[in-house]
Amino acid sequence: MKTHAFLELAEVQRETKTMYCAGLDPHPFSGGLQGNYGVYLEALNSTDKNKNKNLVYFFYSDLVRFALLKGNYYAPPINQVNGYVMLLSVVECYITKVIDILVKKCNIRVFKPQAGFYEQFGPLGQIMLSRIRQYIKNLEKEHGRIICILDCKRGDIATTQSAYFLGLMGNLLESWGIDYTPFDFDIINVTPWMGLDVMVMGDKENPGFGLKLMKEGKGIIVVNKSSNPTGPQYQEQIVDGGSTIQMQNVVDLSLLSLYHDLEISGLSTIGLVVGSTHICEGNIRKVFPGATLLVPGFGAQGGKFTNIMQELIPDGEWTGQGAIFSSSRGTMYPWETKFGGSGDVKNLETDLIASISNFRIAEEEAFKESGLKEKGIIYPF
Repeated sequence: MKTHAFLELAEVQRETKTMYCAGLDPHPFSGGLQGNYGVYLEALNSTDKNKNKNLVYFFYSDLVRFALLKGNYYAPPINQVNGYVMLLSVVECYITKVIDILVKKCNIRVFKPQAGFYEQFGPLGQIMLSRIRQYIKNLEKEHGRIICILDCKRGDIATTQSAYFLGLMGNLLESWGIDYTPFDFDIINVTPWMGLDVMVMGDKENPGFGLKLMKEGKGIIVVNKSSNPTGPQYQEQIVDGGSTIQMQNVVDLSLLSLYHDLEISGLSTIGLVVGSTHICEGNIRKVFPGATLLVPGFGAQGGKFTNIMQELIPDGEWTGQGAIFSSSRGTMYPWETKFGGSGDVKNLETDLIASISNFRIAEEEAFKESGLKEKGIIYPF
């Protein structure tokens, strides 16, 4: 049976009984190298530390020395290189530990790394992102389908955007003659500021690379109503006809989805970013019924379920779904007191398990909001 990433995601949500999405974004702490290294190292048990020492550290050590110290190029001081290797190795081990806890102890199988938090480490950060992606794919063999979304917000002219799509979701075989998928993410997000060229759809007779990928099962999420405070500054501007730019974007994408026949079982291969920090009243769902909404802002940004619940699917096979509830800092650092944790990084596992349990409870409670049941929006699990 034909399928695509958003349909598979909805099925994974049914199996795991939550719409939770785990962000995997490494943030710095105070105290310089020693402070950051100490925080990330403290979370690791003896097995994790041995993995870091015996496998990950030496991988990055060999790689960075070859990449930065060989040849006639500028070579940074050796103490900088050593610190860089120490930090990369312990951060990767921390992230894989978070992933293990979520998959094996919490039955969470939707992840969203943010590209910028890996690019901050330079070219080896890209390698770390690739390794994290491969680590998640390997877990699928034992734990079932895991959806991996890359939050990268690329948005450029069609030729440049095609290169982004190729590297992040595609295979190099047709274009470059190499049977290799550099990252193979299931879904990525794009910004529409440069127009619908960013989708690289082409037309029915001459499909663009974005359309080809979606026909092959990949998904694209368009930034529409973002969670940051100044998002409305442009998104809520009124255009001809009295609509906002944000709602005109929803109309355009809905028509594009229909024109290219991108829906299977009621879900489109095009999704929308709709933040949980701004109130939504169901208008997006009315215009684009088949869209899956990536809903950031839970946790550190203070997003609320009440802001987004009216945008869930009100009828049909996927009643009560149609959203991805994303938390990044709350996922990565659940031990911090501001996220309800114990305040001790050594309690990463117990605090993360408790955090996910509390999220599931809050998620179910959100469906009891007045008026939702009357609209057909019911708890789907």
